[in-house]
Amino acid sequence: MVFKKETFYDLTAYRLGRFYDAINLAVYFFSLPEVYIDSAQNTMKNKFKEIASKDKPKFCLLTHYHEDHSGNAYLLQSQFKTKIVAHKKSAKHLEKEFKMLSYEKIIWGKLHPLKPDLFYDENGYFETSKYKFKVIHTPGHSEDSVCLLEVNRGWLFTGDLVISPRPKYLRREENIYQVLDSLKLILKEDFEVLFCAHKGIVKDLPKRLVNEKIENIEKIIYETKRLYKEGLSPKKIRNILLGREDLTSFLTFFDFCKINLIESILKKEPNL
Repeated sequence: MVFKKETFYDLTAYRLGRFYDAINLAVYFFSLPEVYIDSAQNTMKNKFKEIASKDKPKFCLLTHYHEDHSGNAYLLQSQFKTKIVAHKKSAKHLEKEFKMLSYEKIIWGKLHPLKPDLFYDENGYFETSKYKFKVIHTPGHSEDSVCLLEVNRGWLFTGDLVISPRPKYLRREENIYQVLDSLKLILKEDFEVLFCAHKGIVKDLPKRLVNEKIENIEKIIYETKRLYKEGLSPKKIRNILLGREDLTSFLTFFDFCKINLIESILKKEPNL
């Protein structure tokens, strides 16, 4: 089991994982007085419940519906009367048992359906007695993804938008052009610290991290289009730019793999 705890002023970052301490196999949720950002994965329910029983948060703000972010939302709602706050597009996923692949169930666990108590005003604000969050709709990773900027502190909670500055894999449902637009959108905001659900607390030059990811995505897009116009197949382009598929791709049944990144560039670009 992975369990790590880091404090930053009045915030506590908890990292939970069922197996190894790898960036994609463990996840952070963030605890502020009265507020949680995300609710970790259901496979870590017992440890999460132990933490939540001390905090008893009034609100849990979800960055998106995925099972490693909403996995214990039902527990919070039913046992601690925590109000679950989500994007309106999250509702259809949270209110029913959405389809999960076997690897997702093993790593993250199954979800208990729930109805969010409150919805964000898109591109508006969500306020508590202590905090004021600007809600920024940042689709790409999922249709309902949001980033939350605590405007008084310059703290930006990014869910799964940033993670690695050098992306090599993509989930089937992701749209690389929307990811790129969302990265450029948050770069316009005034923030000094970035809180990533898999990378943790980024205190040093977080905007440089975002810029680096933008530059690398734009480079992959440019090179993919160039090679495609030269007549290369998506698989050959993948091999040149990203290398062949590896264990990550096989273990996720190609739900999270390199060819998805290349195909997202080719399939979702209107001019190709």
